[in-house]
Amino acid sequence: MFRELPLVSGGVCVGRAEYEESQLHLWFRCRLPGRQEVCKLWLVGNGRRLLLGTPAPQGDGLYLERSLTHSSLKEAGVYPPERVELEMTQAGPDSERLQSSLPIRPSDPVIAAALAAERPGQWQRVGDRWQVAYPWQLGQPMPLLPLFCFARVRQGEVSFLLNDRGYPAAE
Repeated sequence: MFRELPLVSGGVCVGRAEYEESQLHLWFRCRLPGRQEVCKLWLVGNGRRLLLGTPAPQGDGLYLERSLTHSSLKEAGVYPPERVELEMTQAGPDSERLQSSLPIRPSDPVIAAALAAERPGQWQRVGDRWQVAYPWQLGQPMPLLPLFCFARVRQGEVSFLLNDRGYPAAE
């Protein structure tokens, strides 16, 4: 049985969060209808916060589903959970300038903001797609975090293959 949690921003309810509890895990589902901007969701309990993650576009809004263990929640001091807080992610003052320098125009606002906020990558045309590569070593923050599951990791770099609309493309 799922239990509801307030999903708030500035004290105002902006979406729906719920969780289901088992002996080992808590499964969280968060929905932000009508929103498309990049944001982070934080789980709050006992006056402490734990990053739940970045919701992804789905349908007419944003959606996040995540499972965490009881022990990790207790260790972070957020058990039992009280609410989920939305925190806007700022792409920075130069995001329009950086986005206009990209060889593609991403259709998805989350991908567009991630590309604009990221340090400049090395772009090259690969057939009818674009590849963007960043220097990267294990232990460093992953570039283009919303696309991490599409990353191609090689020694000293990570790259992403995108179509002209900025969506991940198959090899």
